[in-house]
Amino acid sequence: MLSDLKNLKKEMETAARPQTSKIIERKSKKKSFMRIMIPAGIITLLAVVFLILRPLFLKQTEISDPIPIAVINFENQTGDKSFDYLQKAIPNLLITSLEQSNYFHVTTWQRMFDLLKQIGHDSIETIDEELGFELCRMEGIATIVLGSFIKAGEQFATDVKVLDVASKRLLKSASSQGEGVGSILQNQIDELSRDIAQGVGLSERKIAITQKLVAEVTTNSMEAYQHYIMGITELGHSNHEDAKVSLEKAVQLDSTFAIAQWYLGLANNFLRDEKGAQEAFEKAKALSYKAPNKERLLIDAYYIWGIEKNREQALRILRQMVKKYPKEKFPHLWLGFDYKAKELYSEAIAEFNKTLELDPQFGWAYEQLTFTYVRMCDFEKAIDNLKRYASAAPGNANSFDRLGDLYFQIGHFDDAIINYQEALKIKPEFRSNWKIAYIYAMKEDYAEAMKWINNYINRARSTGPLGEGLWWKAFYHSWLGKIDLSLSELYRLEDLAEKVENFDAIDWVNWTLGWIYLESGDYNSSRKAFTKMYELRLRYGSWIFSHKIGYNYFTGLIDLNEGKIDSVKMKLTEIKSLLPKAQLEVSGQFYNNSILSDYNILSTELLLSHGSLEEAMHLWNKTTIPTPQMDLGDLGSYNVPFLKDYSARIYVKMGNIDKAIAEYEQLITFDPDSKERLLIHPKYHYRLAKLYEEKGATQKAITEYEKFLDIWKDADKDLPELIDAKARYSKLSEK
Repeated sequence: MLSDLKNLKKEMETAARPQTSKIIERKSKKKSFMRIMIPAGIITLLAVVFLILRPLFLKQTEISDPIPIAVINFENQTGDKSFDYLQKAIPNLLITSLEQSNYFHVTTWQRMFDLLKQIGHDSIETIDEELGFELCRMEGIATIVLGSFIKAGEQFATDVKVLDVASKRLLKSASSQGEGVGSILQNQIDELSRDIAQGVGLSERKIAITQKLVAEVTTNSMEAYQHYIMGITELGHSNHEDAKVSLEKAVQLDSTFAIAQWYLGLANNFLRDEKGAQEAFEKAKALSYKAPNKERLLIDAYYIWGIEKNREQALRILRQMVKKYPKEKFPHLWLGFDYKAKELYSEAIAEFNKTLELDPQFGWAYEQLTFTYVRMCDFEKAIDNLKRYASAAPGNANSFDRLGDLYFQIGHFDDAIINYQEALKIKPEFRSNWKIAYIYAMKEDYAEAMKWINNYINRARSTGPLGEGLWWKAFYHSWLGKIDLSLSELYRLEDLAEKVENFDAIDWVNWTLGWIYLESGDYNSSRKAFTKMYELRLRYGSWIFSHKIGYNYFTGLIDLNEGKIDSVKMKLTEIKSLLPKAQLEVSGQFYNNSILSDYNILSTELLLSHGSLEEAMHLWNKTTIPTPQMDLGDLGSYNVPFLKDYSARIYVKMGNIDKAIAEYEQLITFDPDSKERLLIHPKYHYRLAKLYEEKGATQKAITEYEKFLDIWKDADKDLPELIDAKARYSKLSEK
């Protein structure tokens, strides 16, 4: 065609010159016409042929169904156990490398071990060839990769075999070598994954298009990868401190290791190190562009959910992941979270069960499934589920701790303590310590409660558990009238929280300070603490209307004690206007009841101060105090306001002492069959003693004064109730 066009150009140039003969001119024009039409016809013909053959051409280049492939343990033939970690590291790196290609559906390492658990081999550390074939047949995997590695001097060599699962026919064998362990990342994984791809029939061109160097999408440090593998293994067993140590080492060795940063964020979250969690998540997000697609989606979804607070966008990513990676458990878990929060329990159960099908030892899924059953009041299924968890993960402290939580919930406190202690046998520093303390506090055995709290504090290995222990210690000190000690512990906790920028802990400190100062009559300090808490919540929280209600409620109680009645009425009006908006932004009945109870309590206190006793009683009787959730994280706030003797106080004002006495007698009775899990405030004994004294029941009054004075034996000496109780007890004892 090019030749014809050149000739045509010459002819046209010739034709442009003057001709003496018209015949020659006509011949030239005819020839020129033909010279133009022939190439044009060729071009047209080629275009038609291309259009006809285009579908066939595209079909040849179209990606067919991905090839299912699995990579199992590599045999350590070095004779050196220090290299055993490569048995897991090399397969995981190969999986990451192969996953980049759209031509493979790679079964993850985690999935292979999840399958092991399903057939009762959860104690096996390595998957040999025979077991590998069995797992592949279970999962419908067409191709299996197995291998070994050896060391000679400074040279590391890795061999692989690619086999067809159905026939066990060898499809490809390959090897790679390099100097030192670092060569595994530098060149061996990339060379081996190319050979594996060729072994199943992919062309060099297809491989080159889709495959990036594995060091570019993971880490260039084999040591960092070793600590990463250790960290995610510990995290899966809820050993959060150990996981954090390993993951911190991984990112110290390679700060650009995106998925290691993400898992470090998770570990910090569990340990309530907000600053550490946010820093790690921010780094993971900034580095996600270099992570493999699946990990990038995981990082993005969590960041959008947890940091940007855009749950709907995160859910869209998770649904995308479920379609693209149906064997990944995290997306199903988070979809279950969302359904549970929306009280769509059937859908939540389906997602959590799907997660457990993928990993029968996945503790988070067992927990969330149990929480869902508890929300539905199906305690039998909840217990069965946790027993299944304990059986599936016998060395996991978390399974026993959660079973203890459930027994606590249904009032089987001895069984709860037994399971908490089982958890502590496995991990002595576990959170079960403070839960055992709470049960003893419910029984008013505060010496035993403080022993368990001190045990928790002394064994804490990170700021999260330490802060939790300090908070509970401060709480019990205030309960026992040791206000100065309580404030000291709270300010110590605030200093600790500010150093790590744990804003949740700072919030809790100021919330607690606000209540303690309110109960102590230091209204100025109470207002300052609640204001600091409110400002933090507006800056870092997402439930704006709920926080406004809370602040009006807290400061409204202060105003009431200061006699600012008009201010209280204005705050109640504002709370009422905010309730519909707040109930839309929170999830579930628990939080709806919580914000509504704030309004009712402040209204009840206002009615009491006015002497509108019948209205106060009616309003209090229809007020629902939210019971703690299954994870018991709300037990602290559940006991605030500290004194909930509204009915008894109303009866006292009505002059009905007998009914007031009956109310206090119920409040000081430890009843395992009751749904309530409130602690018995020591002041109830004091107030009941005064009522007995008024009725002339001297011995009963003495008994209650003795009980109160024993509990408050180390209380601050200047507390009015303590001074009055001592005087009254002394007077009655002399009679």
